[in-house]
Amino acid sequence: MDFQELDKCTQRLRNHWPLLGPWLRRKAAQRLAADGSAEAVPLLLEALKDADAQVRATADAALRALKERDSVDALCRIAVRGPSGAAAKICIEARKRPSDHDEACMLLFVTRQLDEYFQEDFEFQGLRQAYDRADGEVKALVMDVVRGGDRRCLGFFGRRKPLSECSESEIKLAIDTALRHRDWARLFRAFQELPMKYGLPLIDEFRKSGWEPEQADLKALYRGILTESKGATLPAQPPPPKETSPVFEKWLAEGRTGENSRLGEAELVQRLAGAAPPEGVKIAAALAGKAAAGSAAAGAVEQNAHWLVRLAAHATGLCADIAQDQIQDGNYWVHELVRSVAVLDFWPVKAAPSDLDKLNAAPREAFTGTYGAIRRVLRLLLAHRVTTPEMTEVVFDAGEFAGEFTEAG
Repeated sequence: MDFQELDKCTQRLRNHWPLLGPWLRRKAAQRLAADGSAEAVPLLLEALKDADAQVRATADAALRALKERDSVDALCRIAVRGPSGAAAKICIEARKRPSDHDEACMLLFVTRQLDEYFQEDFEFQGLRQAYDRADGEVKALVMDVVRGGDRRCLGFFGRRKPLSECSESEIKLAIDTALRHRDWARLFRAFQELPMKYGLPLIDEFRKSGWEPEQADLKALYRGILTESKGATLPAQPPPPKETSPVFEKWLAEGRTGENSRLGEAELVQRLAGAAPPEGVKIAAALAGKAAAGSAAAGAVEQNAHWLVRLAAHATGLCADIAQDQIQDGNYWVHELVRSVAVLDFWPVKAAPSDLDKLNAAPREAFTGTYGAIRRVLRLLLAHRVTTPEMTEVVFDAGEFAGEFTEAG
């Protein structure tokens, strides 16, 4: 067999490997090791089973030395499907990870590297995304780990974290992953919830994709958004404040998850009246998850005597005048620390009919220029939400058969 024929054999998969003699298998392993491409990975894995120790050593060293993204991704995909196999062993020992964050979460989970997994994805956000895209075989492997006895894994059946509760880094990571997988339907659902500082860049991606929703009302909304946003780009944003306060961020986080988050809207407003600034910030953060912008509760925060509380209202999007470009507050620090106009930070998913009324009542000048295009898109989104039955996510915590359903409200 000449080397030209050998090259052809090295491009085929395992059914051709046994046809080669010992010397040719060594040469083939060396060629594959030098190649290091994604196509070479399955043959190198097959070579690990070879009777010849030199072939095995060459293949093992080559797999551990893989650097190219596509090659590492190919090795990791095989590892996910065989978490007790040779590919998984190499990924674990050589610390190989897929380039995609969600797929990296999947690899760590199914190969039972759980301590590392929970450092990356303690709320199952990335794993659930990868699980949704996986086939039945990989989903079964995930469920094997969930049922494996580690109590931390039981949270996989719990409530999915809404985008409105995600941090900025989590939102950007989710968007990047969905773009990489060209998951346009998921991206358009996210677009309908996210502030326009995240959503506007997605419109160009939609326009280039050629994708459209199948549902008639969503298709009409989608086409309207593409039309109204034509030529609009995200305005340059001022840099973050030079002085940040981890204490302020801590108060906000405690308000979202602590005792206040379990109280009703009316009780929170009542507590706010006599609260000191630290507690008031926590209450404002808790109200942001319950009250709509423009509501009486939002007004109580916006009119609070303490500027830190009012700053919390802007930081959480609770108080946002989408018809105005500037923050209307007399305090110097509120002006310095609120980084963008309200229309860019407004969450459509939190909108109330009064927000649509405010946009409809805005003067014509509010719909001109860059911010005007953003308001036109936002008006379309709010009109769609007002005229479409509200969808409420229901999660059943029911073991292996836990599922998510959408209930029309």
